[in-house]
Amino acid sequence: MPSPTRHRILPVRQLNAEWETLGRSRRSVQVLQELAGRDRSLARLVDPSGAGPVCRTPWDLVDHMHHATGRRGREEAAALVRVLLREATLDPLVGRFILQALVPGMMTVANRLRWGHGGDWEGGDDFFAELLSTAWVVVRDWSGQDRPYAAGDLLSAIRCRMRRTLFRAKDLQLQHVQITPAVSETLTARSETDLERLARELIELRREGMRSDEVEVLYAHHVLGYSIAELAVFTGRERRALYSRRDRGHRRLCA
Repeated sequence: MPSPTRHRILPVRQLNAEWETLGRSRRSVQVLQELAGRDRSLARLVDPSGAGPVCRTPWDLVDHMHHATGRRGREEAAALVRVLLREATLDPLVGRFILQALVPGMMTVANRLRWGHGGDWEGGDDFFAELLSTAWVVVRDWSGQDRPYAAGDLLSAIRCRMRRTLFRAKDLQLQHVQITPAVSETLTARSETDLERLARELIELRREGMRSDEVEVLYAHHVLGYSIAELAVFTGRERRALYSRRDRGHRRLCA
């Protein structure tokens, strides 16, 4: 599937059109000034008397972040996302600033997930609209948190949630398919990703009697992208027990 450009995706065009006004509105400027009063790095960008670029509006700030070049520039842009997330409880508009700043990263997430190919979405626009909705939920849930790698953490969480949605749809599709040799050859012959192939194999192994706890750990860890540490938190199980189930599953998978 060809990767759509940012200018061809309707939800992005709508988001950018809204941002042209919202990012320069009086209320947004007031919020930015309040943020600058809380953080020196923002203050240096917002203060006209300071050295370097002047970001008089949130639109200027996000544009500055999007055009950051070089390692140092990208690190500074990421550091600004950390500040915005930490101070996001100040005003709901701060979450909107973050969403706009993450648009390039969300395009990368969409490309990695093949724009929802094989899922329940009708096309790229439909898929990206849900991705934006998911991003907003993550930003809202994490508001006020101080994360050293906030930009990367946010995009990883968005990707994992969308990937879980995608593979739930694939799981349901595969559960209604009787795996005969002919069907198996058809599924394998089409252009499967490694993750799709692994998901299919795990579902087949579950049907063949592989222990459900082993399948669940392998599926959550390798297909959905959860770390063992995250699974320990979600399930309330000790990491050692989860590692043991994963390793047993590996041995069964490779037998």
